[in-house]
Amino acid sequence: MLFPAAPEFFLQRVISAALETPHLLYALLASACSHHSRLMQDSGPRPKVTCLKYTNLAISSLRTSLCDTDQALTAQTVTTAMALCTNDVCNGNMHAWRTHLRGVLQLLVTFLEKEKRSSAMKDPLVKCLVKWFRSMDILAALSGLDGVCLHGPESGGLDGASDLPNGNIDEICGYSLELVPIMAQISQLVRRRNLDQANDAVLDDLTSLEMKLLSLADRFVPDTISRHGGVTSAELRSTHHAFVHSALLHLHRRVLMLPKHDIKVRTDVENILDAIGKIAPFSSLNVLVLWPIFSAGCETDDRSERDVIQERMKNMQSFGMGNFTRAWEQIHKFWTSNSPLPWDAYFAQLGCELVLF
Repeated sequence: MLFPAAPEFFLQRVISAALETPHLLYALLASACSHHSRLMQDSGPRPKVTCLKYTNLAISSLRTSLCDTDQALTAQTVTTAMALCTNDVCNGNMHAWRTHLRGVLQLLVTFLEKEKRSSAMKDPLVKCLVKWFRSMDILAALSGLDGVCLHGPESGGLDGASDLPNGNIDEICGYSLELVPIMAQISQLVRRRNLDQANDAVLDDLTSLEMKLLSLADRFVPDTISRHGGVTSAELRSTHHAFVHSALLHLHRRVLMLPKHDIKVRTDVENILDAIGKIAPFSSLNVLVLWPIFSAGCETDDRSERDVIQERMKNMQSFGMGNFTRAWEQIHKFWTSNSPLPWDAYFAQLGCELVLF
């Protein structure tokens, strides 16, 4: 459900690995229990107890594996840690996800260093895991005031372990990998702006960054997408467009500090909603566009646009995606507050933390 356009082998490899790896099986069972309770809107204690049971079993088994040198550095170990971290995010466990994500990065870097001269560097599953990590890392950085990527553009630990940008839209992320370093750069600029560290030289370079983003709008859908039932090439292009225009929106609003009514900001919001509008209301690909739709929602005062955003986010809640529920609750709170603060400052003031993944 998290990666509706992912290559078929990804799901097959994860499931087959889980059948032979207890900690991965427990982590996936915890995710399944959590998702099912949201899908059925069951807020009773039983699903929470069951989810906690499998989570604890996964953590216990994972710790045992990490104490065994032969088991610690495997793709299955990384997958388990990534699944636990993702489940924390979907369940709103903001105290644990950062710890788990740091653990995933350490495992990935150590694993790749160990396997540098082996075929593991070319293993498509490992490449998917790196993209899973990078996607969550960058979206976490762009979801608040902090703006810190655990693995920034200057870090080299994961280099060579994921597909190089090739003009295609990535099936895991839903956007071209060419966007990743630009999104990371924007998150750093947001942080510097919030710390009053953005100098004129940095701001003068924003025009080239803006042009670079616009140049990435037209990207290709990989041929393999035809094998995914219910996922269309046109919809995957739309998810990519939504991310491009969301990056522009964050650049214009959070770095350049343009007002909501500025023509560039209004164009960004309209382009995001236009892209999302080209994705069927109940298409599984909506799962990928939480960050774009949340970003647009926080930057519009237009009633008709807010209605579109509300309807789309409530549609996604019917998929049992926990993060859509919390994201909608926060947007609604922001709307009703009529706060003059930017959304990131408003949520920081409330002590609210979101990961729009």
